[in-house]
Amino acid sequence: MSGGTTPRRAAHRIVLVGAGRFAEEITDVALMAGVEVAGWIEGLDASRARTTPPPIVWVDDQRRFEPDAPIVPAIGAVARRALCERLLGEGRQLATLVHPSAVIAPSAEIEAGCVIFPNVVIGARSRVGMGTIVNRGALIGHHTEIGPWSFLGPGANVAGAVRLGEQVHVGLAATVRDQLTIGARAVIGAGAVAVADVPADTTVVGIPAKPIARR
Repeated sequence: MSGGTTPRRAAHRIVLVGAGRFAEEITDVALMAGVEVAGWIEGLDASRARTTPPPIVWVDDQRRFEPDAPIVPAIGAVARRALCERLLGEGRQLATLVHPSAVIAPSAEIEAGCVIFPNVVIGARSRVGMGTIVNRGALIGHHTEIGPWSFLGPGANVAGAVRLGEQVHVGLAATVRDQLTIGARAVIGAGAVAVADVPADTTVVGIPAKPIARR
């Protein structure tokens, strides 16, 4: 499955993957971007399926629901990756959703399936990997690479020439100093300041950020 750059705006009609509160927020982002949300696909809790607007379709029944509409991830947790990849395997396509207030350098690349929230700034020559969610007010410096299926929380600040691996979580208001490498599936805790490289599968918290044991 390949990534590749996508247009800065999603299709005119999309289906969100996820049916929680985060999907409600992304629905509003879509509306502000002039994109219609046809409904939501739920793959974590079958009890959420319902027909009232917006319709919520259980994943096993999604093939017949808006089959031509591309999908946009709407789950804040890394569970969105497996669900989206299942839907891609069943013939869906990924769309990218960008809020009109986001400022993206012309030389930056946004791969398929990303959601870029209000007031995000993405610097020159940076790349945001497939399926990544960049929440409101986050900053991404120049020449920075964000790996696929990552998540940047509100107000996160990732400086220039940083390399984030896949499925990295940068928490609320966390900071990553320039020229660092953050390994795959690492977590930078809320408010933490990373001043050194972080190995894969490691959670760091505090100022300066230090590793803690994962439960």
